[in-house]
Amino acid sequence: MKFADVDVNDLSSVEITAGLGGFLVLFALGLAVWFLGRDLSRRLRGMRQRESLRVEAEENKSSAAAQDAGVAKTEPSAESDSDRSSAVDRE
Repeated sequence: MKFADVDVNDLSSVEITAGLGGFLVLFALGLAVWFLGRDLSRRLRGMRQRESLRVEAEENKSSAAAQDAGVAKTEPSAESDSDRSSAVDRE
């Protein structure tokens, strides 16, 4: 069988290769993908670390604010209780 003046049975005689240029292009693309993946991994690790530090700082800030609010709420009531008890003692 012939197709476009090429013998289909004799395709082994036709060699089509990318050669050295094709290898170099493919190697350069592989290196580029490897470096991009490495950079992406480094950036994601940094983002994850910064986010965990931010969340930890936010939790510390909110717990400190809650403790301050608890101390502030406790102090006035403690003072008013002592004022009441002294007022009762005076009567």
